[in-house]
Amino acid sequence: MKTLFALMALLLMQACKPVKKYDLAIINASVFDTGKGIVIMHRSILVNADTIAEVTESDISVKANGIIDAGGKLVTPGMIDAHIHPTHFFGDYDAAPKYLAKDSLNFLRKKFSDNYLPFGVTAVMIMGQPETWLGPVLNWSAHPLPHYTDIYTVGGALISQEDRKPYICHTIVASPEAARQKMLAYHRMGIRHIKLYWRLRKPEFEAAFKTADSLGMRVYGHIDEGIMNMDTTLRIGLINYEHIFTIIHSLPWTESDDKAFVAWMDRFYGKGKGQTLPFWEVTLNEIRWSVDYMPGRIDALIGRLAKHHATFSTTIHLPGEKFGLTYFSNPGNRPDTGVSKERVQRNRDNFKGLMALVKKVYDSGIKIRIGTDVPNGGKAVLSEQVLLAQYGFTIPSIIQMATVNGATALGMANKYGAIEPGKKADLIIYDQNPMQNYRNFLSKRTVIKDGIVGF
Repeated sequence: MKTLFALMALLLMQACKPVKKYDLAIINASVFDTGKGIVIMHRSILVNADTIAEVTESDISVKANGIIDAGGKLVTPGMIDAHIHPTHFFGDYDAAPKYLAKDSLNFLRKKFSDNYLPFGVTAVMIMGQPETWLGPVLNWSAHPLPHYTDIYTVGGALISQEDRKPYICHTIVASPEAARQKMLAYHRMGIRHIKLYWRLRKPEFEAAFKTADSLGMRVYGHIDEGIMNMDTTLRIGLINYEHIFTIIHSLPWTESDDKAFVAWMDRFYGKGKGQTLPFWEVTLNEIRWSVDYMPGRIDALIGRLAKHHATFSTTIHLPGEKFGLTYFSNPGNRPDTGVSKERVQRNRDNFKGLMALVKKVYDSGIKIRIGTDVPNGGKAVLSEQVLLAQYGFTIPSIIQMATVNGATALGMANKYGAIEPGKKADLIIYDQNPMQNYRNFLSKRTVIKDGIVGF
C-alpha cells in the first residue's frame, strides 16, 4: 500500500510539474554530428531565443511557439566562409568607395548578407578591407542580427613598405615597431583576428605575429611568392594558412627544376610563351608540375605542417570557375574567347593536380576550412562543396569543412559549427539529402538564423 501511495504521489508531482516551452522546436530531424561526422536520426532541436537549448530524442509532444516537422530531413549547422572580402560587393579596386556612406549602411549590410544567408552561410570572416570601412564593419560585427550574416574581420591585410601602390584591402606597416603598434591599435578596436599577407617581410611579420599572439589574437597567413616560406613561418609560430595552392610556392626549387619546368611549358605553349599566361593558368601548371615531379618534397612539407597542427582554407572554386568546372560561372571570370579548346582542356587536367594536392593535405590530418575568396557569396561555398565531392571527398568531411573546421580555426567553436546546447541556433534543413547525392548541396533549403526561420 505504501508503494502504491508513493507511486501515486510521484505521478501527481510529474503532472503538476511545469512543462518547458521553447521558442522553436525542430522535430523528426536527422541531425549531422560535426564532431563524429555521423547523422543521428529522430532528434528534436529545441531553441530559445538565438540559442540551441536542448537536442533530444524526437518528441512530438514538445511545447513551442513554433514547430517544424523536419520529416526526417538532414539538418546541419549554418556554414562559415572563412575567407571573403566586402570589396567584392561594394566595388572593387578603383570602383570602391573610400568610405561607406552612413545613410547607406543598412542597404549595404543587407546587400552583403543577401549574397550569403539564403545559401546557408550564417557567418563570414573578412580577410581584409579598406581601413576606412572598419567603423561600420566592426559595428555590424558587434551587433549581430537574425536577418543578417554574422561578420568578423581581420582589419587590413598587412604588407611591408614597397614601391608599388597597395591594393585597397592592404595595410602598410613600414617597420617592426609600426607592425607592433598596428596590432595594439587593432586590439583596442576590438579586432581579434589578423591577416599577414605574403608581401610582408620577416622583421614586420615576426613583430606583428608575436604581438598579436601575446594579445590572444588569431593570426592567419597568406604565404606566397617567396618573400616568406611556410617553414620559416612555422618556426615563428603561424599555423593558420590561407589557400592550399600556396603550398607549392614554399617548395625548394632548384635551377634544374626551373629549366625542366620551362621546357615542359614550352612543349605545349611554344618557346617563351608560358611566361605571358594569366595568373591562374601559370599557377595550375605549377601545381600539376609539382604534384607530378616533386611528390616527395610536397609530402615532406605537408608532413611538417601537419606536425605543427596547421590549418588551411580552400579557395578551389576560383580556379575551377576559370575553366568551366563549376556549377555556375560569371561571364567576367572565364577565359577570353581567344583561349583555345586545347588550353582550356589542359587547365581542366591541371585542376586535377590542385585537387590531388587538396587531398594530400586532407589525408595528412590537416584541418581544411571553406574559404572561397571570391565575389559570388554563398553560391561559391556550395560550388566548393560540389567540387570536393566530385574529386572524392566524403559528404561528412565536406560538411565538417564548411562548419566545425571553420569555427575551430576562427576560435569560435563555442558559438558555431555544431548542433549542441549553447551554440547559436544557425541551422540548415535540406529539402533533399546531400548524403544521398552530392548535387543535393544545391537543393532548396530552409535556413534558420538566430532561431528565426526563413531566408
